[in-house]
Amino acid sequence: MTQPNTALKGIDPSKAAGIPCLVVDDQTVLATLALSHLLQLVPDPTQFEDKRAQHALFTNPALSDLAEKRQEVQRYFTGAKKSNLPKYASFIFERVEARTHRGTPPICLGTSSKLTVVEGPEGTAKVAIPFGRYFLAVDGETQRAAWTLVSHRVYEMVQAGLAEEEILENVRIPVEIHHGLSVEALQALFYERNVLGAKVNVNEAISKDQRDPATRIVRTIMAMAITQPNGQRVPISSVVMQQSRQVGKKAPEWITLSALRTLVVTTMFGRSGLQYGAKPVPPLVNVDEEAVSTELAHIVHAILQTFADKFADKERYLIGAPSIMAGIGVAAHQAVTSMPRSSEQGPLTLDQLLASLSEVRWDKEGGFWEGIGTRKTPKGATTVAGPKEVGYAVSDALEGTNRTTAAQVRGLPTPQQELPGSQQVLSPTLN
Repeated sequence: MTQPNTALKGIDPSKAAGIPCLVVDDQTVLATLALSHLLQLVPDPTQFEDKRAQHALFTNPALSDLAEKRQEVQRYFTGAKKSNLPKYASFIFERVEARTHRGTPPICLGTSSKLTVVEGPEGTAKVAIPFGRYFLAVDGETQRAAWTLVSHRVYEMVQAGLAEEEILENVRIPVEIHHGLSVEALQALFYERNVLGAKVNVNEAISKDQRDPATRIVRTIMAMAITQPNGQRVPISSVVMQQSRQVGKKAPEWITLSALRTLVVTTMFGRSGLQYGAKPVPPLVNVDEEAVSTELAHIVHAILQTFADKFADKERYLIGAPSIMAGIGVAAHQAVTSMPRSSEQGPLTLDQLLASLSEVRWDKEGGFWEGIGTRKTPKGATTVAGPKEVGYAVSDALEGTNRTTAAQVRGLPTPQQELPGSQQVLSPTLN
């Protein structure tokens, strides 16, 4: 005789969907939802901020109530949250399209309604999700909004005959469901998730990623040996700060892991590499990845070794700053032969590249980098700006595409300062 499924008792299938779950406590369960179900349960949060759509949305009392609660619990899509949305969507889309999606962090869902949870044998349970009920994304709202963009892109591919509908049907989203909580409790949950947690710094995150081709090349480089200014032979890993975002003036390390990766990325892709920052770079296609890795490791090692004394003297020189290393990589891209070059400059041999870089004044002081890569604080201290802010200006100066700044960082008279008939010219590699 077949035993009844006790987990279904208490759930009316005509009124609610019974979702398998794990019970955490009286007000929390863990579950996975089909993507289509998630999109129905949690309306796209960006629509609540679209003034054109608000009137139509708010004719639905349930949506209007959800919008009011969201305004009290969540933050708007502005600043970094807004700019991160399309990037996150592209990241998810690429994995879904390639069928390599292995899940995303659980989205934290909340509702003031108390849900029915029916426990079965051996720890099984089901939570009843009433049809037509809406949930608030207390944490993971950017991911929820990104899934809307992903579903639209995939649907366009399906319509064009470039993908199968099942590509999204097989996607499941992990969720935490917190139910029976007041708005104040949901606000506290938002606070706990976004304030009390310690964010992993970029260096630590990069060091854990084994898939990214740039990071794999960085690991190859760090295993190579380098001679320090004192003559001691050490692995490059010993002069790379891997646990902190900055290198202290008295620290034995020369550069951060993220700065080294930036150098690798811009050497690999040239100027287009400036856009990546700490984000994963695309897979290397139609090239010999082993040959690329060998060549880039050789180029980067040569740069680190040639200017070891300046990398080591962080108090006097700025060569190890991320924005400067980004520009060095753009210049070094001219010497890359193992993959297509995106630079209109060059090509250069490695010796020509090193000779060109040797002409540069890497001093923090002296005004060589003022207005290009450095700024003065109100107290007169020199600070180096970040790659996104000055990466292109630094690249122009090092490549020589801007003759004025190229002369400035080399301590040469700028074109405006040259006297009539002056024979002073820049390095032939920069003309």
